[in-house]
Amino acid sequence: MSKLDTLLTYAPDLWQGFFLTIWLTILTLVISLPFALAVALVRDAKIPVAKTVLAVFVNIFRMLPALLVLFFIFYGAPSLGIRLSPVTAAVIGMTVMAVAYMSEDIRGTLQSVDQRQYAASKALGLSYAHTIRRIILPQAIPVLIPPLMTRAIIVMKGTSIASFVSVAELTAQASRATSISFEPFIFLGLAGVGYLLIAGLLAILQFAAERHVRRRYRLKAGY
Repeated sequence: MSKLDTLLTYAPDLWQGFFLTIWLTILTLVISLPFALAVALVRDAKIPVAKTVLAVFVNIFRMLPALLVLFFIFYGAPSLGIRLSPVTAAVIGMTVMAVAYMSEDIRGTLQSVDQRQYAASKALGLSYAHTIRRIILPQAIPVLIPPLMTRAIIVMKGTSIASFVSVAELTAQASRATSISFEPFIFLGLAGVGYLLIAGLLAILQFAAERHVRRRYRLKAGY
């Protein structure tokens, strides 16, 4: 079998894995972003008990390897009577890790805004929610876009660990094709191209988001 025939044989599987990687990335980001924002806001609000609990949660998952978390969810949960499909376990594991890291990105950005504005808002009789929504977030969003999009790229690359629990994403399909055809250069190279394409799309999205924010808030390039 020629290299071209080998490539054509496994091309549908690689294509399927490529789109599954995109789907896992989007699903993880859509679920994790609101939770990360909520965690960051609660910690920023300095509610004693909640702040401590969430700080423990964030730091535990930031210190644990993502693969260990995924294994615990997929292989450990059944011992508690919870059986999850590989895709569900992968999404939960990646989401938990993403929330831990993204919440720190958001919290750090919120703290970069002049903290005296909280006192000024309180003096004007504005609620905390109103202050966050109308004063703090509009200033934080332009600063938050680069680290958030970088985190999105990291999440996308992190989908490769799902292959360890039999999720047929891009890395899994490339590894399978390589093990059968003994053509690692072709299939691992194509997998790399696939990840570069997705990362490139996210980079373009970041550029478009930054340009939109600059226009909306009339900011100069580089803020």
